[in-house]
Amino acid sequence: MGRRETPVDPATGPVQRFAYELRKLRQEAGGLTYREMARRAHYSVTSLSQAAAGEQLPSLAVTLAYVKACGGDPEEWDRRWHEASEESATTREDDDTDAPYPGLSRYEPTDHDRFFGRDDLVEALRALTASHRFTAVFGPSGSGKSSLLRAGLIPDLQKTGIAALRILTPGEHPLRTHEKALEPQNDGGPGDRGDTGDTVLVVDQFEEVFTLCRDQTERTEFIDRLLAARTDPGSGLRVVVAVRADFYGHCAEHRALADALSEASLLVGPMTRAELREAVIRPAQSAGLIVERDLTAHLVEEVDGEPGGLPLLSHALRETWRRRRGRALTMAAYEAAGGVRGAIAKTAEDVYATLSPEQAALARQLLLRLITPGEGSQDTRRPVDRTELGFAPADEVALVLERLTRARLLTLDDNTVDLAHEALITSWPRLHSWIGETREHLRTHRRLTEAARAWDDLGRDPGALYRGTRLATADEHLTDQPLAPLEEAFLTASRTTHTTELRRRRGLFTTLATLLVLALIAGVTAWQQSRTSDRRHREAEARRIATVADSMRFADPVKAMQLSVAAWRLAHTTETRSALLGGMTQHELDTFAVPDADVGRRSHQDTPQTALDVTADGRTLVSVSRDRIRTWDLRTHRRTHDHPGPGKLMADGSEVVISPDGRLLALLNQGGTRLWDVHTGRELGRLGSRNASIAAFGPGGRTLIVQIDDGEAPVAQVWDVRTLRRLIQVGNDFSEALRDPVTDPDGRWLVTCRDRWPLQVWDIAEQRRVTPPWASRMRKGSCDDEGSYGFSPDGRQFLVVTDTGVQRWDLRSNRELPTVELPGASLYDYRLSADGRFMVAHAGNEIQLWRLSVSELSGPVFHHALVSEQPGDVELDLAAGAVRYLTPGGTAVRSLSLGRATSRWHRQPYDGVLLAEDGRTLAVLSPNGKTAFQLRDTRSGRVISRPPGNPCILAGTEAEPVTDCSPPMAFSADGRYFAYLQTGANTEPGLSTRQRVMVWDVRARREHAAVDIRTTDIDGVGSLSLTPDGRTLLVARHGPLIAKSGPGSPVVEVWDLRRDKKSKGAERARRTRSLPLPGFTGAITALHPDSRKLVSANGTIADLHSGRTTKRVLGDDDALALAFSPDGAYLAVADNGGRVTLWDGDLRRRVGILSGTYADTGRENPGSVQALAFSLDGRNLAVADDSGTVQLWDVPSNQRLGSALPTPGDGVSSLAFSENGTTLHVTSPHVPLQKYDLAPESLVHQVCTRVGSGLSPADWKTYLPDLPYERTC
Repeated sequence: MGRRETPVDPATGPVQRFAYELRKLRQEAGGLTYREMARRAHYSVTSLSQAAAGEQLPSLAVTLAYVKACGGDPEEWDRRWHEASEESATTREDDDTDAPYPGLSRYEPTDHDRFFGRDDLVEALRALTASHRFTAVFGPSGSGKSSLLRAGLIPDLQKTGIAALRILTPGEHPLRTHEKALEPQNDGGPGDRGDTGDTVLVVDQFEEVFTLCRDQTERTEFIDRLLAARTDPGSGLRVVVAVRADFYGHCAEHRALADALSEASLLVGPMTRAELREAVIRPAQSAGLIVERDLTAHLVEEVDGEPGGLPLLSHALRETWRRRRGRALTMAAYEAAGGVRGAIAKTAEDVYATLSPEQAALARQLLLRLITPGEGSQDTRRPVDRTELGFAPADEVALVLERLTRARLLTLDDNTVDLAHEALITSWPRLHSWIGETREHLRTHRRLTEAARAWDDLGRDPGALYRGTRLATADEHLTDQPLAPLEEAFLTASRTTHTTELRRRRGLFTTLATLLVLALIAGVTAWQQSRTSDRRHREAEARRIATVADSMRFADPVKAMQLSVAAWRLAHTTETRSALLGGMTQHELDTFAVPDADVGRRSHQDTPQTALDVTADGRTLVSVSRDRIRTWDLRTHRRTHDHPGPGKLMADGSEVVISPDGRLLALLNQGGTRLWDVHTGRELGRLGSRNASIAAFGPGGRTLIVQIDDGEAPVAQVWDVRTLRRLIQVGNDFSEALRDPVTDPDGRWLVTCRDRWPLQVWDIAEQRRVTPPWASRMRKGSCDDEGSYGFSPDGRQFLVVTDTGVQRWDLRSNRELPTVELPGASLYDYRLSADGRFMVAHAGNEIQLWRLSVSELSGPVFHHALVSEQPGDVELDLAAGAVRYLTPGGTAVRSLSLGRATSRWHRQPYDGVLLAEDGRTLAVLSPNGKTAFQLRDTRSGRVISRPPGNPCILAGTEAEPVTDCSPPMAFSADGRYFAYLQTGANTEPGLSTRQRVMVWDVRARREHAAVDIRTTDIDGVGSLSLTPDGRTLLVARHGPLIAKSGPGSPVVEVWDLRRDKKSKGAERARRTRSLPLPGFTGAITALHPDSRKLVSANGTIADLHSGRTTKRVLGDDDALALAFSPDGAYLAVADNGGRVTLWDGDLRRRVGILSGTYADTGRENPGSVQALAFSLDGRNLAVADDSGTVQLWDVPSNQRLGSALPTPGDGVSSLAFSENGTTLHVTSPHVPLQKYDLAPESLVHQVCTRVGSGLSPADWKTYLPDLPYERTC
């Protein structure tokens, strides 16, 4: 089903004019829907709708199919297409001159007159530079540091009396390369001004001293030379460095550098809304252009608060400028460019699509050479010399570089090639995926490049060659990789030397073999080495096969799962465990390749030879050709029916329509409409309807709707396919064409639509127009939209597609149901399950599953990213928990597993759910106004106790329970004690009351202690923490009751729960200390396992022994989740971008960044991280968000383990590993407990069950020819 098309302005450019003309042709053909055109053209709805989208010129084949479906002249449109193609190419080449926005490139000093929005920051930096000889500029990637220096600071400095101005980036050898630049001006060298002032040295991308320079000594000397400007006032140098913020920890490892940074540093944060508005409008004004007010407001809203959003904004504006309408930058042009989030990916994909397969492979190799994979930090770009690109013919390399550079994805500076910006790494899913697939290969390749250069610098000294493990690793990862000539020579020399040494060693062993004792010792040694060598070989093969498995999950999902198991069987490594988890979690189930004879290909006359369709239940593929009618069971891949086809009746210009259940087919041609029984191959009869142009079966398959246009007034007829009797005919009193008329599953109603008319409903039995209550509630302009409409398969809902989603009406209650909101995503197709509980949608670049049976639709419960293809119709096989779709061209049917997305939900969500850290106990807060706590055993599911109290009723009142109640709760580390808010706070301003915090003994099933806290409307309890022994309770509050902290100042109160022998009950609990928690506003804290310190979301660290508090920047913003590992070695900090930062347990240094936590889901806006949990040994970390995504990570390597776990799609509340680390428990409001068995043997069993069999001997020989065959399943 379609949606309303975005208006396209023909004046914008040749592509938009061509799209406008295509739309005009469709309207002249009677306003055909894209579904109708797809049936005629045998191209997918997506391909045809995108042809007229105005975003890019469609292929000639798609254009001609579109034209023929609308009855146009192919020869005329062939000519139009070539004209538009030539004009578009000329326009694009000429359109990059004098652009007011640099795109992914930085602003240069010559761009000073169009650099806006940073005046305050430029002034602050200028003042710092004037007062300090060493200044550092910090900011996240994409915050505009380079532009600030080059277009902001440098033009100001050039107006002063400086002696010289030099700009450099460190590179791989900063000291060797820039030795002369580090000397102050004294001889009028190049770039020097010859004045008497200081020489200013600007070091951009200072982080390269850590990412590219591998020589520790050279790195230290370079930093010391820069710092000499600070310590020696007579040095004649002033230094300004720009550093990415996530390298602050690296800088702090150099003591003198850390001291310098503390004296003079400037943090580049996000622009304010006013600054953003200036950065959008002023460059356009300087070029004599205007920006639409709506576009300006939209851009400010999109980028506001995004620290790294400036390159995305600049690129989107540049692409919008290229699509401008006259002097105006319009919202339509912006949307055509892909928007802030999608413009980079769109540009990159557009360029990539123009490359031949050989050029695309070369582009992949080139781009990956420009990446340095992060180790404890984000991936960074890597400038390379053109000589390093000699692994391919120079003319081919030059052509690909020219294409990528013209699109401003790369920059060429003399002989250096570099990415235009690091935003390309994170914003282009294809490149991001390449890096993830080849990360270990990239690291090995980077080390090889450095070693080869060092070898060459040393005069090709044999002592610098690879040996042993380094040579084996290079051979493992780089055997099939294209290498530069120097790299190839280095590796060849290493192998030759290795072979020579082996021969020498063998000769020595032969000589020594004359002595029995020595021979015996040598034999034992050789045996041990052989075993070690065999083990290393198996591990190397296992890692290789794990990588192969990950790369095949899309193309051959079955083989990928089989290889995942085989890799684990060979060796137990992080990579093979990740592959095994990937086999268990991958969405792709299998790919059914349509037999060659049945592929929907075309003859030389471009007439469809075969019609293909997947039935509505997603289980059967129907193929109809002139010769044969065939069906296949998509679950077993077996052919189920094979009968003779329609023969000559299926002539040119005929149309084939298949019923939703696949039992019937209708054939339309000039002779009329004929019906066939697909299962028997028997023709059922012919309908009395000549000149039929379009036909469609009703959702229940009982009726066939035929549209007839005999040159007079168009009409729609509804036929009973069992009796071949016409039930109703409508439309002969109107001249406008009907648009996609539909019937309900029972054949009771017919709904029609005409432009400028409301929806019209006809009672088929009574053959008259009626107005049901649900139809009267729909808006009058429903028919003015390009969107479609229809009934659900169960006949209980009526749906209308809008430009923001799908509106639904309940036909029994006549009320409107919650709308499926899809803002910013084009809805190409959707289907409802037979019972109406679920909806599968092809929206934007992903397949989504929506749960419609809940009262509030917060978002999809399942996402699957579509990277390289746009599917045809998407069908839902709910019984098998799968989605199936036909690939473009009809060559295959892909099946995707929905995992647990269709699991049963509790209709009313729980108010609170929390797992103990050992995963043994689950605390739930029951809903429905009868709020009560329950503690459940996670192994048996039974309730073990019911702690008293109702935190959702105000203390001291008889008011109604508070809605959306989420009171603070906490378990002790061993799960022995449970603390919870027993009574709620009073929210009436100025009214003081008491909140009681109860501590419950889980094992003894009784009260352990109680704490009464006096609160007002501003200082309620924020979070609770218990020490492992249950003796101390920590209460973080939004406001104090102690005078010296001042009113409203957050604190953490320490309560001693120990009772002396004389005390009875819990009344003796006493507050021993109150510590300030400046900036604490939420309910997120983490207690170190040794109970010495408490960390809050904003980075405040409270030392519970000394009483001191300190502040540390843990991330770009306040944390959304915090978790210490059980041994206290790590602290995990989650930010609002889905990124998790790992700190050491003492919070002194950052040890890793788990970036792209949800990269494999395809979502533009990942959910907020809600929960974190370490395994008991601290090696694994589970990360979950509010949309239900759960991802596992290997902590030591910072590697993602497999894909995201299959979940019910409900927002995750808490996570916990079992004590042995083999089970992960997950809680959420609608599904209070989910368990995942992560034991390797259990994963092997799960994957083998999914795939049905292990790797066959033949496949083993193909993928593992050097190892003997082993059974894997």
